[in-house]
Amino acid sequence: MSMPRTLSVVEDGGLASLLGGSGRGAGSDAWRTPDARKAAADLLREQLPPQLLDPVAPAALRTPEVLRVLRAEIGRQVEAGVGVLRGVPMDEPSLLALFRESVGWGPAQPYLDDERVQEVKIIGDRIMVQEDGADFVMVPERFPVARLPMDLAINLAGRLNVPLNMNRPQGTLPLAFGTRMHVTIPPCTPESTALICIRRGRRYAWLLEDVFRRGAFSEGVLDLLRLFARAKCSFLIAGETGSGKTALLEAMVNSWPGEPHVITIEDNTLEINVRHAAWTRELVQTGNEPGAFGRAAREALRQTPTIVAPGETRAEEAGAILSIAVSGHAIITTLHAKSCAAAVTRFADCAAMPGAYVYEGRRANALEDTCDNIEVVIHIEKMHGRRYISEIALLNGLDRTGGYVRPQLVPLVEMDVAEDGQLMWHCAATVKGDQLVWKRSEEDLTPASLRQKLRLLRAESRVRAAPTTRAAIEEALERAGQALRVGQADLALATVRRAWSDRRDERLVALAARCLEANKRAWDAAFADASQAADAITAALSRRDWPEARERLTQVMADLALVAAHTPAGGWGEVEIVLTAGLAADQVAFEATARARAAITSHDPQDALALLQSLDLSRISREATVSALTVRRDALRQLADAGLGGDAPITLVDAQLAALRGEETP
Repeated sequence: MSMPRTLSVVEDGGLASLLGGSGRGAGSDAWRTPDARKAAADLLREQLPPQLLDPVAPAALRTPEVLRVLRAEIGRQVEAGVGVLRGVPMDEPSLLALFRESVGWGPAQPYLDDERVQEVKIIGDRIMVQEDGADFVMVPERFPVARLPMDLAINLAGRLNVPLNMNRPQGTLPLAFGTRMHVTIPPCTPESTALICIRRGRRYAWLLEDVFRRGAFSEGVLDLLRLFARAKCSFLIAGETGSGKTALLEAMVNSWPGEPHVITIEDNTLEINVRHAAWTRELVQTGNEPGAFGRAAREALRQTPTIVAPGETRAEEAGAILSIAVSGHAIITTLHAKSCAAAVTRFADCAAMPGAYVYEGRRANALEDTCDNIEVVIHIEKMHGRRYISEIALLNGLDRTGGYVRPQLVPLVEMDVAEDGQLMWHCAATVKGDQLVWKRSEEDLTPASLRQKLRLLRAESRVRAAPTTRAAIEEALERAGQALRVGQADLALATVRRAWSDRRDERLVALAARCLEANKRAWDAAFADASQAADAITAALSRRDWPEARERLTQVMADLALVAAHTPAGGWGEVEIVLTAGLAADQVAFEATARARAAITSHDPQDALALLQSLDLSRISREATVSALTVRRDALRQLADAGLGGDAPITLVDAQLAALRGEETP
């Protein structure tokens, strides 16, 4: 495994120094010729799935495909003795350099491929990067000409159908993988230069624990946020650009109890990832359709959601979002503000803007309803690349003293910096069960609306399992450990099994293994069942039967004893990764097949065949393969009916389909 690249020190020579030595191989210049770059670009655009052409597509997924496509074509040209790529070395550095200089982003690509880099800025020909937990730095690599990044951005915008020209010189490009790219070109920037900001999206749906592990708040704050999620509160999350507002919104949504119906509404870029199965994901393009965000929020009122999470509130859509909260649905949204108090007033200002739903021109009503229907306000800051909660306050209606009307905020959490520079959080209350216990006040300072939700939460706890909190897991581990120490292994195993159904904590797996070791008969039975399940899952994966593998893996993961008794090669986590990749490949195949079927309906069989050509049938399921081959056969028949093809290709596809279906070919 190669050592990670440093951002602070790069040897002289820039990108070229990364490509290796001299002679045939990494140092060969065959890939540098314009003809070779053009041929490689045409080949890669034709054969790579579109999502892998995005600048921040995961290198682990893209690199094997790039190497496969280029090596196959170079080998073919070498064998034929003709072709501009036949002199290109087949070593990995040369081929990846060819990718970077043909369809990639040149000297910026290594940083776009580095998962530690959270954001890349291209300013003219210069490149700035920000690693996780650090500030932006200028790196030595530069584009050979300042116009090149602008041309790349304009071409990408054209592929994504986003207007980007002199009349529309600024725009957000909705890249895959939750990544956001914002581009500014002339006349907003100097001639032939661009400002390009690329912020990497999260690859998986975050939980509150993921934000906590990054030092954004203390364990006491974590307990408070979990309580508010269990109580199904509404939240305003405020902060500056890049402070982590959307990440915290996502984590809050994914910590919601039960099986909620979640509606997310995002503008231009799909950044929010949700773990809940009942998830409606809406993308609007306000740049192309002003007012689209507010209309999407209004429609959510008629969709009976459990929780609505508009990605960011910026203008009159706040009126529709506030109406959702007033109607009794939980909402979580973000906005730019410098404090909790400023966030509340700015949200009310937006809700009363011209064109706002219900509250247009009614700022006083908007402020009152905000303070009565949103329970929690959070402010986030960033410092030297670190993102952290600086303040949490509870809304408690309006303060009308002194002739002024202002939000009445109950301070709950405040961040401070210790003498040694460490961040610390002062919590005015702690969590005890399902209630807040205030530290410095004999009276209960909990606002009335939140107090009512906590009462309902306590009522629910009498008829359902304990909520999935760290305290509940700790309690289960302690009780199971005590039972095990006195020889009650069965009781201990039952305890951690119940906790596992609430939350999958690796500590439960370790303790379950100890419980099974104390009962050989139980161990043998669990080991036999888990081994049999692992073999069945492996077999299903080998034949690319993703639904079967997913069903069996779900059954295993639901039973802690099976997870603890046997670990397949690479671990259950690796099995999950392989399955996820297979399901993703199937999704790409089904989407391409659907588009190809639409092309056939429009009497464009050539377009249908082009859409299917990039599919690698060796990586998708039998069902997806049959679907793709069926559409390919229909496209070939349409061509043949038009006199543009013969029967031989159709016969070949029929034979492939018959083989897949276990039929005898005529």
